[in-house]
Amino acid sequence: MRSLRTLLDSLQWTFFLLTGGLVAPIVVAAAFQLSDADTISLLQRTLVVIGISSLLQVTLGHKLPILEGPAGVWWGVFILLAANLAPGSSGTELLRQMEMGLLVGGTIILLLSAFHLIRYLKQLFTPVVTGTYLLLLIFQFSSPIVKGILGVGYKDAYIHASIAAPAIATLLLTFLCGRGKTAWLRNYSALIGIAAGYGLFLLFGHIPSLPKLPDTAVLFPRLFAWGTPLFDPGIALTTLVITLPLLINMIAAIVVMEKTIGIAPADRYRRSGIVMGVNQLLSGSFSAVGCVSNSHSAGFVASTRMTKRLPFIIGCLLLIVSGFFPYLTAVLASVPVPVAFAVIFTSFAHLLSAGLKELGSVLHDEKKLTITAISLFAGVGSMFIPAASLAGLPDVLKPILNNGLVVGVLVSIVLEQTWQWKDSLSSGSGFGRWRRNPSSIERSTGHAVNDQSVL
Repeated sequence: MRSLRTLLDSLQWTFFLLTGGLVAPIVVAAAFQLSDADTISLLQRTLVVIGISSLLQVTLGHKLPILEGPAGVWWGVFILLAANLAPGSSGTELLRQMEMGLLVGGTIILLLSAFHLIRYLKQLFTPVVTGTYLLLLIFQFSSPIVKGILGVGYKDAYIHASIAAPAIATLLLTFLCGRGKTAWLRNYSALIGIAAGYGLFLLFGHIPSLPKLPDTAVLFPRLFAWGTPLFDPGIALTTLVITLPLLINMIAAIVVMEKTIGIAPADRYRRSGIVMGVNQLLSGSFSAVGCVSNSHSAGFVASTRMTKRLPFIIGCLLLIVSGFFPYLTAVLASVPVPVAFAVIFTSFAHLLSAGLKELGSVLHDEKKLTITAISLFAGVGSMFIPAASLAGLPDVLKPILNNGLVVGVLVSIVLEQTWQWKDSLSSGSGFGRWRRNPSSIERSTGHAVNDQSVL
């Protein structure tokens, strides 16, 4: 019975990891007009990189079950640069420059982690910043998730009842199973939803046809599939600028997961940063979109109650193996996008609850409420700025200003630190006392939590 549960947990993790890797390579491939064969190859490499990156983090890094999926910031850079390509250009040279950008980014993060600089960044994650981050994360993903469930963009730009109806039915089934009276239903609500949703879409005839596959049954992911990395000073500078948002995403994901499962491994930020640097190097070497820890993993854990690492590790291994078999990759990729969005809807709802609870602790503080309000205003507003309106700005600023999540979090950090600096000056205490404060996890427990094996 225990082995069966581990197997089901592992399969559920595999599909969750898969949902984190499907969209980015497909969109990037479309932006650069890659062929079917190149798209399948990119998807294979992405799955392998996601599996290896997540496996390294759960075993050597933060040691928490967190998906390492394509980073929205990197994804945005790919799309923005592709939009600036001259008509008829293949973009091969640009893709080679992005390989080098990922290698440069990995090196920078490795250096920051090796010299213990990430611990200072962690101190910035107060309840205000964490709560703002979670709310903006939900706001950022709410539009594509709702549109995806309704089928917008699945076959065309319109809502079709034959697509929306089975997707909504999948959402309701996943939600009801998650609220079921039996532990079995609650724990495997996502797996049940995927199976039922796939069956409904198969019944309605909306399963996508498989693309043309390579003749070989086994295809090993190629190193530097886009060609030899090519250095470009503009992309290198862009990489330097987006390093901070990448680290912010990583730290936020760890903080949220720690609070979800109640485990805080020691020295996790330095180890996580080092592994994240290695993962960026892997992404560049395998010509894929750079990965980062995904915060919505905490919502998935909260909804399925899967806190053990062993099923997560097995799920990572299954995903890596699938990346060596083109046909298996294509079959996994045939899971309808509306079904994937319907299944993870509940996970994001749990994440929204966590964000509201985080901000609930500062409701009595007018200053912190003001900081939160301004940050949310700036972040949400930035999400509605058309990408075309940024054309006149330097390329190095576009990935930042085009990401409302990053804008809002940076605003909250700057405002809160400025306010604390002003208060410390008026009280004559300086920064010393603030910098000696323990982290929020340590304050709640009274001491740093040591590693706990949950295998």
